[in-house]
Amino acid sequence: MKIDSITQYVALRSSLLNEKVALENRLAQINKALQGELSVAATPAKAVPAPKTKVAAAPQVKVANHRALPKIKNPMSLKAAVIKATNVKPLTKPEILTAIHKLGYRFATPTPLKSLDVVLYTKGDFKRANGRFSPGR
Repeated sequence: MKIDSITQYVALRSSLLNEKVALENRLAQINKALQGELSVAATPAKAVPAPKTKVAAAPQVKVANHRALPKIKNPMSLKAAVIKATNVKPLTKPEILTAIHKLGYRFATPTPLKSLDVVLYTKGDFKRANGRFSPGR
C-alpha cells in the first residue's frame, strides 16, 4: 500500500515539474514577444516589469433614478399578519394579501406576493391544502 502511494507521489511530482517547465517556456516566449523580439528561445526569461505610465482616473458616473425605498412602520410583522389573517379560515395567496392590507400592513416592494411566498413557504410555519394556507402550529 505504501509503495503505491510513493509511486503515485513520484509520478504526480514528475508531471507537475514537466508542466512547470512548459509554462516557464511559454512565459519566456510571451515576455520576448512583449519586448519586441522576433526570435523565440526555449529558456525561461526574467519577468519584465510593466512600464510606469500615468492612467487617468475614470470619471465618476451618477446613477439616476436610484432612490431608497421608504421605511414603512407596520403595526406587526408580516408573519404575524398572515397568521392573524388565516386564523379564521384557510385562504389563498391573493385572499391573504387582501386580508393583510385590511389589517394595515403595507409593503415597500412592488411585488408583495414574493414577500408573502417567503413567509408562506417557510418550513413548518403554514399548512397548505388545495392552494389554501392555514397556520401550521
